[in-house]
Amino acid sequence: MNLSGLVSALLPVFFVLALGYAAGKRNAFSAEQAAGLSKLAITFALPASLLVSMTQIPQSLLLQQGPLLVAILVAHLGLFFVAWFVMGFVKSLRGTPAILYALMLATSATPVFGLAVLQPILGNNASGAIGLIALAINLVVPAAVVLLEVDAAKHQKTGNDQARDNPVVTGLVSGLKSPLLWAPILGIVIVIAGISLPHAIAASLQLIGVATSGIAVFAVGLILASHSFSFSGRVFLGTFGRLTLQNLVLFSFLHLLHVSSPFAGEALICCSFPLATVVVLFAARYKSSESETASMLLLSTLSLAITVPIILWLTQRWPA
Repeated sequence: MNLSGLVSALLPVFFVLALGYAAGKRNAFSAEQAAGLSKLAITFALPASLLVSMTQIPQSLLLQQGPLLVAILVAHLGLFFVAWFVMGFVKSLRGTPAILYALMLATSATPVFGLAVLQPILGNNASGAIGLIALAINLVVPAAVVLLEVDAAKHQKTGNDQARDNPVVTGLVSGLKSPLLWAPILGIVIVIAGISLPHAIAASLQLIGVATSGIAVFAVGLILASHSFSFSGRVFLGTFGRLTLQNLVLFSFLHLLHVSSPFAGEALICCSFPLATVVVLFAARYKSSESETASMLLLSTLSLAITVPIILWLTQRWPA
């Protein structure tokens, strides 16, 4: 592992993160502007970048990723439902907190930090792994929306609330509308069909795609600045679980399914990334665990300086 290369990859990330945090503390951006920046990065720039990156993976290599995709789906969807079920037995976590914490354990900030951290270290292989992880994450989020809406509906008893949209339909539509879901899928279809993406289209998508890392990380800094940090046993355990549990699940299934893939190591690093910012946004929307999830986001983000080197070292010493 090249230490100077690792520092060179992480230093810009923390610089832009600190820049966003400072801008947030100085109220240089309103909450609506911060949300707009995040939407620009996640809804437009990242899908464009992932689509182009996926189409650059050789067809023969992509067709071999079935077992890896199964392992990734288990480590995301499987972990989410198991964690939600288990935490439902804890009285203080029942309902919305259990859903939020399960989402925290089963999703990561890979769409935000993936390209910025991994591409300088690992090159083009990182894009393939990030695309597969983003696909899995965007299958988990709609499931979480369905459960959150159902739980919220239980506490709404007025006549107006009875006219709300069906929560199951709301969650499914939200997921299907996400470009982060269909961009990797479209890229996979293009590769399998043997279609060559025209240079003009690829260049057009790359022009917006290059904005992904800087804007996304800056937006996270703005989000962190809008919340106060509070340390507690729950924050520590939640952060530790986010950084380790999904990794252990994925590692176990990689070996159980005898997965051999150049993307496996990169996928493991992705699973050790901070919790997804959508968890903090959902916590604010559903008025539950707001301080805890924001604190976990800060603590797990700062932990990037520790987790990335450790997982890189482990994947080189014991390849997945």
